[in-house]
Amino acid sequence: MSRTLFSVALVCGSLALACGGPADPAATESTAPEPTLPSDAGPALTYGEIFDTYFAPGTAGHCASAGCHSDPGHTVWRCGPTKDDCYKGMLDVGLLDPARPSRSALVDARRSPLVWINPAGGNMPLDAQLPNAAGRDALLAWVAAGAQND
Repeated sequence: MSRTLFSVALVCGSLALACGGPADPAATESTAPEPTLPSDAGPALTYGEIFDTYFAPGTAGHCASAGCHSDPGHTVWRCGPTKDDCYKGMLDVGLLDPARPSRSALVDARRSPLVWINPAGGNMPLDAQLPNAAGRDALLAWVAAGAQND
């Protein structure tokens, strides 16, 4: 393989993973224990508050940013520009399990694409792979409260 062709393949492969995570995070049933909240987690935020604080453009997660999961043609999952679009996108790819919220891939310590939840295997947010205890706790509390689109 020529050096140029190899470089193109490497870049394309990297971009495919850039704002992705598992193509089907629900495909593998987790053997991890159900997520637990720290005792000082406080009351659960609404999903609107979660979106505005952690998923909207300019936030720590910024999933709904252009160039990440807001693009209409995004191939992994679409967060979209609104909380409703983002919630639907998570349902569509199995990041959220409405029948068993505590088993949702989004908060699974082994399957979550979020480094906040899955420090050993999460790769999101791609450009800010840092711990975020407040984001982790907020997501865990919201899911424990039923993961409603409220």
